[in-house]
Amino acid sequence: MYFTPEIIKKNAKLARLQMTDEMAEQTLREIEGIVKWTSQIDEVNTDGVEPLYTVSEHTLPMYADTAVLGDAETIVSAAPDRVGEYIAVPKIIE
Repeated sequence: MYFTPEIIKKNAKLARLQMTDEMAEQTLREIEGIVKWTSQIDEVNTDGVEPLYTVSEHTLPMYADTAVLGDAETIVSAAPDRVGEYIAVPKIIE
């Protein structure tokens, strides 16, 4: 198969996950089961079937990408909260 317990453990380490040997074996069995299950699609006869690019016949309208310029005071005055001439935003860094 494509995977080994060593590959599973290496990827777990890269993802900063703690994984025991038993967990790696269990994960390997689960992945092998998923790959085996999804490989059933190879058995489907798709001769004469056109590729499906979308399930909808509709397309979204295209709009011009144009900038609408305004002066700074107009933009700041529309902000829900401001401090002087600046837009106030919630603190995100402690």
